[in-house]
Amino acid sequence: MSRIVVTGNPGVGKRTLSSMLSKRLGFKIINLNEFVIKNRLVFIDKTLDVYDVYLKKATLMLRREIKQYQDVIITGHLAPYLLMPDQVDLVVVLRRSPENLLQTFKKRNYDLRKIRENITSEILGMTLYDSIKKFGKEMIIEFDTTTTPSKEIIKHLIEALSDESKRKTENIDWMPTLKDRQEILKLVSY
Repeated sequence: MSRIVVTGNPGVGKRTLSSMLSKRLGFKIINLNEFVIKNRLVFIDKTLDVYDVYLKKATLMLRREIKQYQDVIITGHLAPYLLMPDQVDLVVVLRRSPENLLQTFKKRNYDLRKIRENITSEILGMTLYDSIKKFGKEMIIEFDTTTTPSKEIIKHLIEALSDESKRKTENIDWMPTLKDRQEILKLVSY
């Protein structure tokens, strides 16, 4: 039985990688965004004017869902908040350069607040931090999808599934790349 989590900020390639990995391994995919929407676990937080998730209820329902499958890929940025360490065998954290993310967010017509929030989260490595805090560093393998092709990532994470010594964080640091990126700096220094 293998349970792989693919997480990261929006726009890093979670869906693409999960789909390719599923085809390669024949695993079922549980998309966390689709799961919480389908099960009506989303509500509008009127004070912040954002969508939020009923975490306790979603966590319980997800636990039941995962138990139905021997081999599963659980994908989504909500993974560190909805899953427990005993539910996963490997956590894949995808990262992507703020510049590339900005281009993706513009294509997706994200509003300025959503762009700022997600770019800042990526620069600070929040998904990685939250994943390490929740699952432990020994469970995590991290990739920069800006420069690493999906086929190469899949090869490495299949190795990491059976060989824990292949799991590692890359120490990705976007700060030095921001020095001359005024458009990105304006987004995070509002």
